[in-house]
Amino acid sequence: MNYSTTIRTLLVALAAVGLLGLTACDQTIDKDPEQSLPIDQVFQDVAGAQSALTGAYSGLQADGVYGGFQVMAGDFTADIANFDGSFTTWQRAAAFNVSSTHGPTDNIWEDHYDVINRANLIIENVPNLEGADQSQVDNLVGQAKFIRALSYFNLVRWFAQPYKSGASNDQPGVILQTDGVQSTDPDFNQPRASVGDIYEQIRTDLEDAISRLDVKAARIRAGQAVAEALLAKVSLYQGRYDEASSLAGTVIRRDGFTLSDDPIVPYANESNPEIIFSTSFSSIDNSGTNAFMSSFYLPDDFGGRGDITANSQFVSDAESGDRRATATTGLGLSGDNPGPEIKGDNLLYSYADGGGSPAAWTNKWTNPNFGDDMPVLRVAEMYLIRAEAEARSSSGSESQARQDVNAIRNRAGLGDVSSSLSDQALIDEIIQQRRYELAFEGDRRHDLQRLGRPITSSRSGTVQPGASQRILPIPAREIEVNDALDQSSQNPGY
Repeated sequence: MNYSTTIRTLLVALAAVGLLGLTACDQTIDKDPEQSLPIDQVFQDVAGAQSALTGAYSGLQADGVYGGFQVMAGDFTADIANFDGSFTTWQRAAAFNVSSTHGPTDNIWEDHYDVINRANLIIENVPNLEGADQSQVDNLVGQAKFIRALSYFNLVRWFAQPYKSGASNDQPGVILQTDGVQSTDPDFNQPRASVGDIYEQIRTDLEDAISRLDVKAARIRAGQAVAEALLAKVSLYQGRYDEASSLAGTVIRRDGFTLSDDPIVPYANESNPEIIFSTSFSSIDNSGTNAFMSSFYLPDDFGGRGDITANSQFVSDAESGDRRATATTGLGLSGDNPGPEIKGDNLLYSYADGGGSPAAWTNKWTNPNFGDDMPVLRVAEMYLIRAEAEARSSSGSESQARQDVNAIRNRAGLGDVSSSLSDQALIDEIIQQRRYELAFEGDRRHDLQRLGRPITSSRSGTVQPGASQRILPIPAREIEVNDALDQSSQNPGY
């Protein structure tokens, strides 16, 4: 693996207390930045380690992680959103026509491994801090392990075939690197680990984080409940339904977390108790960017690019009255009067950008200063995870599943499902609610992939299960510089 850029950007981030401005360009810097600090100076004390942890969280803001393309592509390459912008690399993604030299794909890979390396260095160095007590060590290491687990969960879903419950899961995953890299020594070249091994590492990290962390932290920092919520989602992807239900239920019952009464509230108030964990953004973090979500999701008249709108299929497939898929109309919005950050009473609003035909725009990404936080885990998803797990488990309760899915339906303005809804029909209803509840948050393509269902994009039609473009290629640059990889390591079809 090529860490020449990763280690240098890491050192800058640690020295700058995580305030490094991350970009989407592909650029290797050959000269060490003057503000770089040796690792032993960064981890001299608890304050330095806390700065390093801030740097790891800052890495989550990158375009290839939660700062742009990865989130949006999860929806505009599925039946949620349209991409109508001019970026040709994004057009290719929407058309399922990417190659191993596709820039945004490379960003997903590089940006996640940058975050992983930041976490690795914290995990390695914090236990040796002078003057740190065990609670401080546990807090720093626990948060770093959550960050590493989250990063690997994203990577394995984009670049590898899905985990299959009861199977060997020896299909190629991604590179498993748990040692902190401080040089470009070729000894750090690694082959692809199996999907099973990657998921095992994710689980190990999260279970250790749960044992180390206090129950609750700030919503932009990991606590025990945050790690439990991610492990519930991981367990669902693994088909470990009893564990998924139990963990999701634990989070639902935690003090301080609750399902909001209104679907708009978590986006109007980023400190709302429905938010379990989010990546924090501000206008300072995104100064001069053109890759952040609201840049693409806001109409041009309101300061965005106006590139991504709700897919007509997404709107037409929704039940009548669903506040997540019914566009608020008659708002009188204009370039001179863009209205408040939340436009109307629903999660979509109608607007004719530039005087053209009206389109449906999401209310989830509307901050013109690009300061919207990215919700990664919400209480609403915990209800849907428990519902699906209960519906699928041989020992589960369909009554509990119906109760949970009704909680999500009711707050969206919909009535209860039939008391007789069961079996596959109940599961399909839960998946439908995931589609609408998690829309514009980057989840849909991964759901369709884990379920083995066709993935449809408005730009290109449908890719069926088994098609090469359902997962991304290993970036060609990684194969070129990593001695442990060759073309036989590439995903089929690339």
